[in-house]
Amino acid sequence: MHQRLTLPQLEAFLKLDETASFRDAALEFGVSQPAFSRTIQQIEARVGVRLFDRDTRHVRLTTAGERLRPIAVRLLKEYEDSFSDFEAYVGGRAGRVRVATLPSVAATLLPAVIRRFRQTHPGVTVEIWEDVGAPVHRVVEDGEADIGIAPPPAENRGLNFQPIFQDRLVLACRSDDVLAEKERHNWTVFRERPFVAMSTDTGLRSLIDSAFEAADVVVEPLFNCKQPATVGALVAASQGISVLTRLTLEQIRVPELTWREIEPPVASRSIGLVTCPARSMMSPARDFMRDVVLEARAFAID
Repeated sequence: MHQRLTLPQLEAFLKLDETASFRDAALEFGVSQPAFSRTIQQIEARVGVRLFDRDTRHVRLTTAGERLRPIAVRLLKEYEDSFSDFEAYVGGRAGRVRVATLPSVAATLLPAVIRRFRQTHPGVTVEIWEDVGAPVHRVVEDGEADIGIAPPPAENRGLNFQPIFQDRLVLACRSDDVLAEKERHNWTVFRERPFVAMSTDTGLRSLIDSAFEAADVVVEPLFNCKQPATVGALVAASQGISVLTRLTLEQIRVPELTWREIEPPVASRSIGLVTCPARSMMSPARDFMRDVVLEARAFAID
């Protein structure tokens, strides 16, 4: 089997075809004419066939050379294109950022983040995977996501956590409810109205139950809902009031609903960036995290 030509040899072959002159090709290649001639001889010895017919006045491709020319052009173009793609990836101009996050974060913080990020990284694709906290932690740990946006992971997972937002519990009621006339309410207000709750198998319900316990308030839910959107729909239908986090209430975006602060004890869940310290992160992912932090700060001020 003949040995394959190297990329510099393919370049030399095409340069001689282009210039049809050993002298001119050697000048453009930056070598002496004898050295360039030896390169062409080595190329022909490797492929086992003559590639150029030459005399004292002309240099032209043989039939075998004509057959090799499109192959050499294609190989060099593929090489150049491949490394251009790689350089774009290393430089943050191409690639993808995989984000695992809570649905409430995906619906509230991420749209503005993605709009800003795509303006500065038009060649980078953003993939979003939505789930609750523990599954988000798992995909980051397994390398299926570059970034997680969720509550803190368990310490034994060995993941990094950077808090960016305190997602506090708020009162959810209709905009025309008398409760909307005050800026904040005591936890005891939930004793006086039908209470629409999240179901007991949700992480949000655990947070809400802990808040009621801290406030020494016992409430019997009228409804137990699996999805926050159902809670919002029932409250909008005047079937009661509820407690949701600020992000969750923004996520469901029911026009008839509003929220009001709840007096201490204040309850909230920490939302932050979850990353795996054992995996390197490319610059687009770091830039995306920076934009998430900026958006979270702006949202906290609203």
